[in-house]
Amino acid sequence: MRAPRPSGDFQSHWIQPVVFKNLRHRDGVIRPHHITAPHVIFVLLAPILQGIRVLDLSSIVAGPTASMILSDFGADVIKVERAGGEDGRSMGPHRGEWGAYFVALNRGKRSITLDLSKPEGRAVVLRLAENSDVFLENFRGGKAAALGLDEPAIRARRPNIIYASLSAYGPSGPDYTKPGYDAVLQARTGIMSVTGTGAGHPMRTGVSILDMTTGTWIALGILAALLERQRSGQGQRVDASLFQTGIAFMAYHLVYRQFAGVDPQPQGARHKAFAPYGSLPTGDGQIMLGISGDRQFERLCKALGHDEWATDPRFRRNPDRVANVDELENLIGAVLRTQPTSHWVALLDECDIANDPIQSPWQVLQDPQAAALHLFNTVNISGQEPFLLPRLPIDLSLTPPAFQGPPPATGQHGRVILREAGYSDPDIDALVESGAVGKST
Repeated sequence: MRAPRPSGDFQSHWIQPVVFKNLRHRDGVIRPHHITAPHVIFVLLAPILQGIRVLDLSSIVAGPTASMILSDFGADVIKVERAGGEDGRSMGPHRGEWGAYFVALNRGKRSITLDLSKPEGRAVVLRLAENSDVFLENFRGGKAAALGLDEPAIRARRPNIIYASLSAYGPSGPDYTKPGYDAVLQARTGIMSVTGTGAGHPMRTGVSILDMTTGTWIALGILAALLERQRSGQGQRVDASLFQTGIAFMAYHLVYRQFAGVDPQPQGARHKAFAPYGSLPTGDGQIMLGISGDRQFERLCKALGHDEWATDPRFRRNPDRVANVDELENLIGAVLRTQPTSHWVALLDECDIANDPIQSPWQVLQDPQAAALHLFNTVNISGQEPFLLPRLPIDLSLTPPAFQGPPPATGQHGRVILREAGYSDPDIDALVESGAVGKST
């Protein structure tokens, strides 16, 4: 298996990077070795998925999220794109040829362009599958079989492969073949019915929550399947869908409907179970408060200089506050408007009250807590200014995930990938001439 490429195109932002040192002791055994130095951890162990190859035919968000996770853990991800590149490349805004969606989710991968409408292009996929550990696709229901790239076809080439399939509605059922996207499935699963202000305008969430979470779920399933293969030698199928993820997100609201006998309504930034819990205006912006218990409310009243609210029959207990939330928020808002957000954040932090300003993306990029957690890396892309990209939101002490390289140009590694699969240069030239394989950049 091809080892992951070094991440020389990346540099950490704000701190020195985690440094991996491969030191072999005299007895030949590699052991963890730590050297004390500010902000530097010397780790001996190789990336946890080093030696694992992922053949990734997915596009846009959900599938690329999954393969990005696997790449950061050290897997060699071969990204198969159509001629001209996958749809995510065209989703702006852009810097030069680089689309924001694509660069956000495709770091550390290698790209080859194939025309899957041609038998020769499909034959290349089957050949690449022979030396792959994971096959990842997000075809619409039935398309993989129509192309001859469904699980039986792939497993015939590599019996113990992990076949991972992402879809909108799942691998079976009456809507198996329906097209679907994140916002459409937010509507179908009820998420939009509980999102927004309740003024007759259902809203989707502002981020691709179903796409990215479904990608995370299938990455988790792939890791579990790889562990099982290590134990039993057997590969298996892994399925995940936006529909299943949306239903899982709705667990509380579905139970609410059964317990209360009525459908929960959208609350804006509020919560039906707690009050005050939501966004409120300050002198120069908005602040989000989270009060989930009576003692917290008492501390809030004291901090705002209105101890009497805590004994007011309208607000004494949490159910009372929920029932009278409009009156309560009007009283709190009148106080909060007298000072800027920074004043209230400092004061409420001192009083141990959950709160935070509502920040813009620009403010998030400069957040000191993000800096303390080393959440951003600086990424260099060809011909453009560097930009900041969040790392995976997970830390491991011995085998931390790390960027394995920059996002690839369209078809950048095609010729190298084909040579690794045993194709000769004349064979590759013939595939390019036929249009089955795109030219490497």
